[in-house]
Amino acid sequence: MPQPKFPNIFQRKALDLINDLIPLSESVFFLVEPDMRHRGAVVYKSGSDIEKQYETTYRNMDPLNPERFNRSVERVVTLDSQMSPHLLKQTIYYQEFMVPNNHRYVADIFFRSEERIIAVLSMLREERLGNYSDDELQLLRKLQPFLEYSLNAVYLPHRNAERSSITDKYALTERELDVLELLLSGSSNKEIAVDLGLGLATVKTHLHHIFQKVSVQSRSELIASVLLDLQA
Repeated sequence: MPQPKFPNIFQRKALDLINDLIPLSESVFFLVEPDMRHRGAVVYKSGSDIEKQYETTYRNMDPLNPERFNRSVERVVTLDSQMSPHLLKQTIYYQEFMVPNNHRYVADIFFRSEERIIAVLSMLREERLGNYSDDELQLLRKLQPFLEYSLNAVYLPHRNAERSSITDKYALTERELDVLELLLSGSSNKEIAVDLGLGLATVKTHLHHIFQKVSVQSRSELIASVLLDLQA
C-alpha cells in the first residue's frame, strides 16, 4: 500500500527525533489555531486521553499555555522557569492533571509564523528522569529554528493544500478532515479519539459522515479513494 500523503508524518518524525535525543516520559506535537486551541495533535508514548483532558479542562490553568507566550520571542520554556516548585505543587493543574498523569517536568518548544505561535512540541518527564539540564535545553534551542523552518516551508503548506483539495471535492468539515488525516496515517478509532480529544462514539459518527460524503462503504475503500485523489 502506498504511503499516505495526507500528512502528520512531520510531527511524528519530529517527536521520534526529540525522543531519540533526550529521555522523555511522553511528548505531544500539536498545531495551534488563531484562537489558541489545539488541532492536529500527535501524541507519543501515551496510552491515556491526556490531550482530551488538557484541552477540555486544564488548558487555561497551564503556566505554559501558548497564549501566555504568543507575543514573546521565547523558543524553549520549562515549567519550572515559570513557577516555583513550591507554588506549582499547590495548584489544581498540578494536583489534578500532572500528578495523575505522572508528569513532573515539562519543556515546550514554540514555533511561530509571522510572530504568532502556530505549533508547540511539549515534552513531559516523570520525577525519576529529573529536570531538563542546561545542555538539553541548549540542544532544543538549536533544533528549534530547523523544525520551525520545515514546519512553515514544507509541512504546513503541503498539509493545507491537501486538506483544501479534499474539502473542495467532498465538503468535509474541519473535524472530519482531522479524523480522515489520522485514519490515513493508520490510526485506529480509539487512537483517533485520543489524539483529537473526542469520544469513541463521536469518532464513529464522523467516519459515518465521511463514508457518506465520499460514497464508500469501508475504511479500505475510503483510503484508496482519497489517496487516488491526492495522487491525481
